[in-house]
Amino acid sequence: MPARLNNAFTFPYTFFRQDATEVFRELKSAHLTGINLALNYHGSRDFLLRQGPQLEYLADGFHYYLPDSTKYESDSILPHGKDHLVDNKVLDGVLAAASAEGMKVNAWCVFAHNSAVGIQEPSATVTNALGNHFLSELCPSNLRVQRYFKGMVKDLLSRGVNGIAAESLHFHGARHGEHHERFFMELSPTTEFLFALCFCPSCIAKFEQRGGDGNRLKAKVALALKPFLEDNDPWLGKALSQLFLVELIGTELFDYLVSRERTVSELYADISKLTRASGAKFSYVDQSTLLDMESAKPLGLSWQVGIDNKAVRAQIDAFLPLMYRKLADDIAGIAHNYKNEIGGEIDAILRPTYPDSESSENLIEKVETLSALGISNIDFYLLDTWRPRDLQRVAAALERIA
Repeated sequence: MPARLNNAFTFPYTFFRQDATEVFRELKSAHLTGINLALNYHGSRDFLLRQGPQLEYLADGFHYYLPDSTKYESDSILPHGKDHLVDNKVLDGVLAAASAEGMKVNAWCVFAHNSAVGIQEPSATVTNALGNHFLSELCPSNLRVQRYFKGMVKDLLSRGVNGIAAESLHFHGARHGEHHERFFMELSPTTEFLFALCFCPSCIAKFEQRGGDGNRLKAKVALALKPFLEDNDPWLGKALSQLFLVELIGTELFDYLVSRERTVSELYADISKLTRASGAKFSYVDQSTLLDMESAKPLGLSWQVGIDNKAVRAQIDAFLPLMYRKLADDIAGIAHNYKNEIGGEIDAILRPTYPDSESSENLIEKVETLSALGISNIDFYLLDTWRPRDLQRVAAALERIA
């Protein structure tokens, strides 16, 4: 039986204020085997507790190391000088301490959700049928964006990380892009989806290479949005589905969705070549579970962000879904969905904190439930924000499946 792997998601801030060896020894005593370290992350405001209560403001699209520009192809987007650390002291120290303690370090990277690049390179961002740029979302179809992603992975792998935990390596919805978002109108899920559907030149070109007419489809989607823009959303109360979209727009919309899934799958294949050559684990941090917090079948929603689950499954080592639910039974339902639909290695991410876990017993029940289903690689989010009791709860839960 392969060794059980249990990581703590963590920001570099923990290592800005505490000796890395001390951190790893503490995690090791809690039965954790490593960390998923945020080395490229999006903007946020976080209440951190590791070294005392502190509000931290994370810069968007920031690289928590000094990038090596030689790892990027020509005509690639490159990290801007203000969007990275001035040296590699922190990362080098973390890697050395982890190695000495027999712990693993995976690079946790947020790929396409990146306002830092988007503001500098608006032509590289998702652009909807109305010509609006989503500056917080890089388009996975854009070749310069793809080179940026691959360059970042090559750079991090060259430093000796044990794996890549890939978040946001896909398209996105209309919301959760900025700190303050204002939509003073009621939007149906269908309107939100069509409003955020990318028709940038790269997406249109990809579709045309595959035999479609992207500009014609773009015009049809813009026309379909007109009633919402001028009066009222006509699809309120109706469920979003591919079938419903085809009824509204036509079969070419389905072909367009397939085209963007192929684009994303090809990008996973390119990155997979890099991770396999380095012997690093490639995990997909799957947020499909958040698209509908009531659904026990999140894989049926992955098309909304351009993910073909079976095609991605063939390229990665593990699906790593966010199992953010209060009840163990709900987590069991999600786990069954993943095991039955795609198989292979399924890992899990739990939060030992509010709003998911109210007690040590609750977390233990979830961990034992997953373990009974054959999922013992369980990662925990987010070390920097935990009270001391939360690490104790993680330790108690992992002790039960040791």
